[in-house]
Amino acid sequence: MFRFDGNGWQPGGPFNGAFACDSVEQTYRQMVGRGVEFTSAPKREPWGTFATFKDPDGNQFVLSSK
Repeated sequence: MFRFDGNGWQPGGPFNGAFACDSVEQTYRQMVGRGVEFTSAPKREPWGTFATFKDPDGNQFVLSSK
């Protein structure tokens, strides 16, 4: 994913989707253990649980309950 700024197209930007898993908390712990950088820890909401993380280019993704 790329975003456009004054210097042209740059890596990093929002992702309009989510990766669903059975347990956000468990998957979060596994991913952190593998070095994934999360921008928010798991958070419970009435509609489900989610956390956000980014890749080395700065692209942000959502990890979500099913």
